Amino acid sequence: MNKTVTANISGVVFHIETDAYEKLHQYLNTIRKYFRDSGGTDEIMADIEARIAELFKEKLEGGRDVITMENVQQVVEVMGEPEQYMDEDA
Repeated sequence: MNKTVTANISGVVFHIETDAYEKLHQYLNTIRKYFRDSGGTDEIMADIEARIAELFKEKLEGGRDVITMENVQQVVEVMGEPEQYMDEDA
């Protein structure tokens, strides 16, 4: 049995396992730190969160109710690691 938290991502409420939430939170914070000095940080983060919400909705099709660590890892693979954003910008 895993503990879950409720998270609002881009206006959509998800139930996420606690460890998966922590990984996602850390991932988003790392991206936010990278973009903090560029203009439009809020807009960039809103776009990233909207895409993550879309991907999570796809994961929940078929009657699933909870986002797992595996789901978060798959989304990170699709979105790319924060280091990749830095490499592309350089």
